[in-house]
Amino acid sequence: MAIRVFLSFVEEDLNLVNLFRGQAKMQDNDLEFHDYSIKIPFDSNNAEYIGSGIAAQIKVATMTTCLYGPTTYQSKWVNWELNKTLQLGKPLLGVCLYSDGRVKYYPAPLEHWPRVPWNIPQIVASMEASAAQYRKKG
Repeated sequence: MAIRVFLSFVEEDLNLVNLFRGQAKMQDNDLEFHDYSIKIPFDSNNAEYIGSGIAAQIKVATMTTCLYGPTTYQSKWVNWELNKTLQLGKPLLGVCLYSDGRVKYYPAPLEHWPRVPWNIPQIVASMEASAAQYRKKG
C-alpha cells in the first residue's frame, strides 16, 4: 500500500525539496509526495481558503514530513501544517536539509517526533515505520 506523504517546507528550500523527491523516488519504495506550495502570507485575506486546501491534502495523507532548513521554524504556514497534521492524529517526521551546522532550530511541533539527517535510506525507513505504526492504530 502506498505511503502518501504531505511535504511541509518553506519556499526558499524548494530546490532541495525537489532534489529530495527525486532521490527518494529512485529508491525502491511505495512513496507518493504531495504538497501545497504557498507564496501567500499567513495573515492574508486568502489564508482561510488556502488553509482548507492544505487541510484537505493533509487529511488524505498517511503522514507529514517537514523538510527544514535554517528559517523553517519561523514559518507560520509550516507550523500550521504540522499542527493540523497532529490535530488529525497523523505522524510527523522531520528531515534536516543541511548537515553543515547552519540549522540551529527546527519547527516546534516536531519536538517529540523523529528528526533525521538527509540520508535517503534512513528517511525512507523512518517513513515506512511511521506509516506502519499509524496504520496499526487506524
